[in-house]
Amino acid sequence: MVSSTLTRAIEGLEGGESLSADQCRDAIRAILDGGLQDLEVERFLAALHRKGETAEELHGAVLAVRERMIPFDPGSAGGPCLDTCGTGGDGAHTVNISTATAAVVASCGVRVVKHGNRAASGSSGSSDVLGRLGVAIDPDTPALHRCLEEIGLVFLFAPRFHPGLRGVAEIRRRLPHRTIFNLVGPLCNPASPTHQLMGVPSEEHAATMAGALARAGHIRRAVVVHGSDGLDEVTLDGPTRVLVVEAGAVRGVSWSPEDFGLPRTPAAALRVEGPDESADRLRRLFAGEGGPVRAVVLANAAAALWAVEGGSLVDLVARAAAAIDSGSVARRVGRWAELTGGER
Repeated sequence: MVSSTLTRAIEGLEGGESLSADQCRDAIRAILDGGLQDLEVERFLAALHRKGETAEELHGAVLAVRERMIPFDPGSAGGPCLDTCGTGGDGAHTVNISTATAAVVASCGVRVVKHGNRAASGSSGSSDVLGRLGVAIDPDTPALHRCLEEIGLVFLFAPRFHPGLRGVAEIRRRLPHRTIFNLVGPLCNPASPTHQLMGVPSEEHAATMAGALARAGHIRRAVVVHGSDGLDEVTLDGPTRVLVVEAGAVRGVSWSPEDFGLPRTPAAALRVEGPDESADRLRRLFAGEGGPVRAVVLANAAAALWAVEGGSLVDLVARAAAAIDSGSVARRVGRWAELTGGER
């Protein structure tokens, strides 16, 4: 079976035309509803990738995916909560910076609802390293709520909350390039967080993701970052290009290592071979070890805190450092493992 909606969308895309948000939403709906020929789905995803996704198209895709997701209620009467999920795809194979950032920020008193998956393009995805740290990635829902209530930190494993995406998993694996679904993931946190720090691998992606975030009704402020060295995090090896999303508008700023009061740190010093090495380096960080991992995690934690609260980046670095050095982060990660029933 071939959907006429999908056929029209493919014809437009292959002709170089962009889709409206409604057109893209309807095409993604047709794909997620199943029953289509794999070849047509592949043609659609490839044509969209070749043309380059617009913020409008991405917003439409997000609407279709969010319609089918299983929501997670973060509670606390609408108080702020943060996600640190990014797109990945920088190919730098670094230690899990966003996962460490989530633990540090939660230890600074900001609730974090981390959305994530297994590694897509790097050496170690969020769920991979959390498993090595003893945190069970897919406990039952009551355990997830206990995590958020007791330690202000929870991980939502994407496949559990987005069962509608299972039908396109094999098609995505067959394609030799990323698809719009790689961009949709960080925009579809089941908890609908009020704030987000999102790392992206290119300026083009930054603009598209920021445009989609500006259209998301649940976002109060989001910060999209791209390192000038190609890192999809706040970098300390040069300037970080930043897009701030607030009140439906997007503005650009730039952060340098000096803005954080931190030393220059090359991305090569953050490289790991896989989740075991990443987890080892994070344990050493949480135990108070200095060096490049600490510096970059402090910068990203300060950026995440800034997304929620604003203020001086230097002061926010000091606050994050105090959380690590007091042992709060290590204790929180240990308790996280206990609450989820993981193995330490």
